Amino acid sequence: MWIAIWRPTMNTAKLPERTFAYALIVLAPLLGARTGLGQDHYTRFEIAGEFSTIRQTPDGGGGKNFPGFGARLDWNLNRRLAWESEVDYFPEHAASLFLVQGGQTFQAVFGLRAKVIETRRLSVFGFIRPGLLHFSDVYDHKSQTFAPTYFELNLGGGMEYFLKPRWALRADISGNPYRVANESYSTASGSTALAVGKIEDTTRLSFGLTYRPGELRDNPPERSVSGNWEFGPLFSTMVSLREGTSNGVRTDLGLGGFTSYRLWGVFYLDSDILFFPQNRSSGGAHDGGEILQGLFGMKGGIRRNRYGFFGKLRPGFNSYSQAVTSVREYSSQTSYTYGRSTNVVLDLGGIVELYPGEGSTLRLEAGDTHVFYSDRTVDVNGVPTYYAGGGLRHSIEFIVGCGWRF
Repeated sequence: MWIAIWRPTMNTAKLPERTFAYALIVLAPLLGARTGLGQDHYTRFEIAGEFSTIRQTPDGGGGKNFPGFGARLDWNLNRRLAWESEVDYFPEHAASLFLVQGGQTFQAVFGLRAKVIETRRLSVFGFIRPGLLHFSDVYDHKSQTFAPTYFELNLGGGMEYFLKPRWALRADISGNPYRVANESYSTASGSTALAVGKIEDTTRLSFGLTYRPGELRDNPPERSVSGNWEFGPLFSTMVSLREGTSNGVRTDLGLGGFTSYRLWGVFYLDSDILFFPQNRSSGGAHDGGEILQGLFGMKGGIRRNRYGFFGKLRPGFNSYSQAVTSVREYSSQTSYTYGRSTNVVLDLGGIVELYPGEGSTLRLEAGDTHVFYSDRTVDVNGVPTYYAGGGLRHSIEFIVGCGWRF
């Protein structure tokens, strides 16, 4: 076939479940905007045990939450921010799927957690935690099993309820997009073929009990950060599955800028415009060439002292410059015509900001940008041929920038 197109098998019905954590972090500040109380103390460290579930595909297809258990260690930088590490083990054997999953699962993540709401008993938090996802029995191209370890981005949030100053109950939910790389292999005829990877995703739920050992420290005072407007340049890396016979999972580098405006209280209008100039000319019906990305939506969170932490929920578009629009096959060659293809995206994740000076901002973003390909019709030798958009695709995106605040 002249166009190699991967049709996703992802169940898009799971999208509301995956977006719950991000919507919680964006909207939760509204619930606590008038709350002036604070937990009276914090400790330098926290330890926890937990019960977790991870959503995978069982034998027979569909979706199933596999149970597991784990532990967590937090190093609190101050009353709101912490470096957090967590490991979870899921002993039940999931179905072995080609490159994607199989057998027992081990997860280890390390990153930043921030509380966006504090009362004396309750806190609401979000986290951005890169890490590793390991499976014990995954099928490869020879239908044999191997034990791969994949990079993942753990994004989500949750709540803590303090029973006593040192003890708390915690529940959180997260999305876990992970990168399955392309794999080259030798065929029986001796030629080399490409097994196309993908950006897969799981949903994880955890419920645990936290203990805070060591000295109980008084919460330091907080001050708000001035400025309603922010803008500045950005640099981005986006890991995504591109169409075309020689693409697969690729990392594209982009440049652009951001603008943010305080709309009301802890809510901000927030937008990014990014251009990815790498030319992927061997595209498909939906994707190919350079990418222009625009994201326009909302971030919600806190700005205190010299830092800010936000959840983001931003619809937008990915516009590809060289999608295939027509094909002409001749006796000795094939001719392609290309055109622009613009598709809807939804950016979910978190933003961390640092404020080194009175009017300056350093900005770090991490997100799972969901891409929804639209249906396309391609003219193949004069015959209109329909190519469905299929389900959503995930992409992992990291963005860094600097800016000015006023």
